[in-house]
Amino acid sequence: MNYALIDAATSPAIVHAIRSHAGRAHARALFERQPEAANVHAGPWLLRLDGEPGLQGLIQSQEGCAGAVARLRAEVEMEELFLHLEAQLDLRLTNGSLALLRFWDGRALNRLWRVLTPLQQRKFMGPVTYWSYRLEERNIELHRPIMEGS
Repeated sequence: MNYALIDAATSPAIVHAIRSHAGRAHARALFERQPEAANVHAGPWLLRLDGEPGLQGLIQSQEGCAGAVARLRAEVEMEELFLHLEAQLDLRLTNGSLALLRFWDGRALNRLWRVLTPLQQRKFMGPVTYWSYRLEERNIELHRPIMEGS
């Protein structure tokens, strides 16, 4: 299935556009059950693109903004992918505190990906088999690492 992560902070009207094109079955705010819930208007949204042609145009209109859109492929339903991505939001620091991991922003993910081990990359990707985003006018593609014995 084809999905997108879109950073609502890049456009003030994007949440209204998302809600007008898709119901809850096709769009979920990753912050909706988090301490950051008051900021869903400026946070990441997971969109299921299959069966929603209006969302394709919306995504294409935002892809020119740096870090605004990531395209994902996963062979799981929306709820399972949502739960996996939601679980990736918090990063425990060495001092025990939590930090928000901005993985939906390609600029942050690009830096993170380079320091993760293949095992960490696989865990981060979970059910996602393909992840792409634009960075400095290039398409960056990430594929879930295949581990020996898997």
